[in-house]
Amino acid sequence: MRSTQLITGVLAVVATTGLIGLGGAAHAGDATTTPTTTHERGVVVECTGTLHGRSVYASLYENDRYANVLQILVGDGRNRVGGSREDRDGFLDGRTVRAAMKVDGSRAAITGTARKVGAPTAVNDEYDDAGQHITTTGSHRRLATDLQLTWRGRTAPLSCGTAFAYDLMVTRESTVG
Repeated sequence: MRSTQLITGVLAVVATTGLIGLGGAAHAGDATTTPTTTHERGVVVECTGTLHGRSVYASLYENDRYANVLQILVGDGRNRVGGSREDRDGFLDGRTVRAAMKVDGSRAAITGTARKVGAPTAVNDEYDDAGQHITTTGSHRRLATDLQLTWRGRTAPLSCGTAFAYDLMVTRESTVG
């Protein structure tokens, strides 16, 4: 998936989560509202690994305007456990990453580092989602990560194929009505 599609796809998913979690009226608007533009900054980090012989998926999403969301899934199919939670303060402090939540009754912690590397990449994308036309312009910058997941007394490295910081202007306009 192209980087611009990825960032907008992730933003759409998390924006939808934010709408549900924070009260849709605060962000979604209705068919009679005018377009709204917000300046949004944050990070997206998606990682995989293997722990206790089970596959792991972890996602850290920060958005200074809406929500910071941690998601951890362990296992596959019927043996999958996990969930997600919002965190008011986020997960990245400088270069230090700290995130934790309960997974199947035990604390799961993601720790390590993430730092910006390389030059910013321009982002300019448009798409329709949940009754809105969304235009996104700005930049993102790759994050070099060194993260690990600790759960049930074992620790495993995480490989983060998607990891970037973003700085975007996002305009939402209703397509309903």
